[in-house]
Amino acid sequence: MTNIIDIGLPDISEETIEELAEECELQITRYLLERVPEKSIEDLFISCTLSLLDGQLDVDISIEISQGFDTGQSLDDLIQEAIDWGAEWLEKQLMEMKSK
Repeated sequence: MTNIIDIGLPDISEETIEELAEECELQITRYLLERVPEKSIEDLFISCTLSLLDGQLDVDISIEISQGFDTGQSLDDLIQEAIDWGAEWLEKQLMEMKSK
């Protein structure tokens, strides 16, 4: 299910969109590493794709994670939490940019 949030976008350039996407990936990585023992992680791939078209910013957050040993956490639940957290982080950044 896709969440649509109408916050009204600030004027943003392609460069700013790229910077936001990269920072979103870093923030989600930090979020996950606070919740999963780093030494248990075998593979971690996070992608935040932002595309601006006709005044609408589409956000696609993709996370792939695998562990070398079980830590008792549901990775599916954790991935969804991280995606939700990343979307909220991005919304907050956009709102701050809009208010400047």
